[in-house]
Amino acid sequence: MTATLPLRLVPPPSARTITLTIDGQPVTVAEHASIMDACATLGITTPTLCYLETLTPINACRVCVVEVQGSRVLVPACARKVEPDMVVFTDSERVRHSRRLVLELLASSVDLSRAGTEVQGYLNEYDVDATRFGPPVAAEANRRDEAQTGHHHDTPLG
Repeated sequence: MTATLPLRLVPPPSARTITLTIDGQPVTVAEHASIMDACATLGITTPTLCYLETLTPINACRVCVVEVQGSRVLVPACARKVEPDMVVFTDSERVRHSRRLVLELLASSVDLSRAGTEVQGYLNEYDVDATRFGPPVAAEANRRDEAQTGHHHDTPLG
């Protein structure tokens, strides 16, 4: 069965394309595509907490990082554009370690018990120890955030 790609991943007939290698598989995508787009073309799911197809990537969660051969640092797959002959590793030991660390730090500061099944799947896949950086945050501790999500105040809300 052939997967149908979102229209933004299908290069127009006149578009220039770039060929790169992801996890040993060659892939050709439009030159403006991100690494995440190229992964999707191959059916490789890249975990993310902050990326949506309708939003500009902001590199906030760092869960989508991948290893690019020759790069000193891991790069966010949601925002990094593909380059000719780029070699990408999506499941190396470095990538898995980084994703686990990011998820453990998140779990130490927010209550993930209410997170959706996708996030719960990431926690299991990367063997996250939610207590590594201290006890998990109690659900009651985030009441202020429930009142005004994303807006913080100097004094607790009544």
